[in-house]
Amino acid sequence: MHSSKLAVIEATDGFRSCQAVEDVQSGSFLTDLWGPVLDLPTAYTVLVEKNRHVLPQGVMVRFNHSCLPNAKFIYESRKISNPTLNADYEVFWYAVAARDIKKGEDVTYDYNTTEYDMAEHFQCNCAAEKCLGKIKGFKYLSPEQQIERADDLSPVVRELWSENS
Repeated sequence: MHSSKLAVIEATDGFRSCQAVEDVQSGSFLTDLWGPVLDLPTAYTVLVEKNRHVLPQGVMVRFNHSCLPNAKFIYESRKISNPTLNADYEVFWYAVAARDIKKGEDVTYDYNTTEYDMAEHFQCNCAAEKCLGKIKGFKYLSPEQQIERADDLSPVVRELWSENS
């Protein structure tokens, strides 16, 4: 359910991240988004439908945010059989490399593409030229920032954007 080129490592004392253990080419499969579905969001869930939030399992749980991410979601299931999954877990989307990822690099995605309104806001430390600073969710972005992310939005964030524009 995830590429053998990824592993969760302890980046600093107590802080874990998902890193590439080999170079990964742009477009390569990284991992499926799967886990139990909750009715309410937490700091660790991903909004997959209105009032449905998946608590990621596997390496996905350690994909951190970046305003200049190296991964993105393909918003469909790979239609594979997962006989080892718990009965209450679902598989939703999958992630691919948005650009080449070098060995040792953290795997990141832009949380604003999957979260309309974050359950918990946080300070971004990605140091990208266009770093947003405080990450709150897509609805808090400027119209220009929203348009910049339009091609990478999840279906539910796109729907909420349309309803609230």
